[in-house]
Amino acid sequence: MREKFATVAGKSAFPSPKSSPRGEGVECKRPIQSCAMTLPRWDRIYFFAFSATVFAALAYLVLLFVPLIERVSSTDGEPNVHTRLTLLADGQVVPLLVSLLTVVVTAGTLLAIPRYGQPNRSGKINLWLSTLLVYVFVILLILSIGILFAPSAILLTAAAVGSLVRRRGPGSRTAQESKSGRGGGKRRRNKD
Repeated sequence: MREKFATVAGKSAFPSPKSSPRGEGVECKRPIQSCAMTLPRWDRIYFFAFSATVFAALAYLVLLFVPLIERVSSTDGEPNVHTRLTLLADGQVVPLLVSLLTVVVTAGTLLAIPRYGQPNRSGKINLWLSTLLVYVFVILLILSIGILFAPSAILLTAAAVGSLVRRRGPGSRTAQESKSGRGGGKRRRNKD
């Protein structure tokens, strides 16, 4: 099928690595992904927890710097004056402190989860408790500021569920080498 759509007006739709738009002489074995942008080789659980922390920090920055409160002041005979204020400028410090606790809880999961492997039992418990606390925060404050932390809760849920899934290690046997599954069972010797 690739050969059928490979040429459009005499030009190849799939550029060769030498004629890529990344520059002359740059050779890349992966034509779809850029060679310049590579992601770190973290474990998927750590990657989800790191992404949740980044989204929580971004939500906190939105609370700090984006004007979320609108005040309307009206006087007799003059038109209404609309002013927009941030939470800090309005003097509402309690929602900012509670939101900072959410950022600290999501960042705390990064300390309990290893970057390059499966978390141990205490790391999994920390991950599940952090997920539960963030969901409690989102549900209790959903009408005001909790919705900003919903992506963090979803990513922490993905990390917590991913920590329960068992993965095969480097020394695990394949289905054909094992005694169960579709491997054909135990190999017998020919006794002649």
